[in-house]
Formats: sequence, C-alpha cells, structure tokens
Amino acid sequence: MKMCKLLIVVLAVFLCMGFVAKVGAAEDNDTGKQVKMIKRVSLLAHKQDQTREEFLKHWLTVHAPIAYQIPGIARYTCTVIDSSSTRKDGPLPIDLEIDGIAEMWFTDQQSLEAAIKSPAFVALRADGAAFIGREIDFVTEEVVIIPRSK
Repeated sequence: MKMCKLLIVVLAVFLCMGFVAKVGAAEDNDTGKQVKMIKRVSLLAHKQDQTREEFLKHWLTVHAPIAYQIPGIARYTCTVIDSSSTRKDGPLPIDLEIDGIAEMWFTDQQSLEAAIKSPAFVALRADGAAFIGREIDFVTEEVVIIPRSK
C-alpha cells in the first residue's frame, strides 16, 4: 500500500512538472466539433485550520479569477464536491476526502508548458499555497462515451 501511495506521489510530481501530458477533447463553441485538448485536473482539500466554507469562498472568489491571467488557458472549471460515496460490492474505497476539483484546459502541450512558466501561473500557485491544504494534480486523456458518435 505504501508503494502504491509513493507511486501516486511520484506520478503527480512528474505531471505537475509537465513531463507527462495526454490529450483530451472538448467541444468547439463555434463549430460544435470535438477538439483535442490538454486537461490538467487537480483534486483539492482545505487546510485543517480553516472551514470548508472559508476554503470555498477563497477558491471561488479570490483564487479562480487569477486563472483569467494565465496565457493559453482555454477553459477553467471549479467543481465543488457536495457528497461522495463508495461501493459495497467489491472494489475497495479510495481513502480520499476532497472539497473540489479544478480543471485547466489547454489547446496543446506547448500552451500548457508556457502557462506553467508564466508569472500568472506562479501567482496562482502561490495563492493556492495560502489556502489549499492537500492537492494532487493529473494531466488526463478524456474519452467521450456519451454522446455517441454518429
């Protein structure tokens, strides 16, 4: 189990440093066609010395607007976790309590790499260190199942 947690941490470090990136898909607002994109997903939890409400207020009103300044970012979403559940029919639960999921979308790997090096991204990370208690980041490949292709 410790080896699995270590592997997850090592993978997260590589992902945060931009060494690994996968392509996802998003719908173009103008054409409605699927466009391949890079998506960076972060699972976030509040610090122990703050309430969940304080965390959410800062995340949504102070932190999230900083994303507007990041060059090359195509989309940024904040998903607030309302509840969670685990299965009871076999798969073991993942011991993870999070308050939200942040997603950053980029048109390509170069845009992601440029964004990570930008002063705005540095500012975003610095602000995050002030209110995020725990975080793990992933770069993902999204496979759309529904809607079905025609």
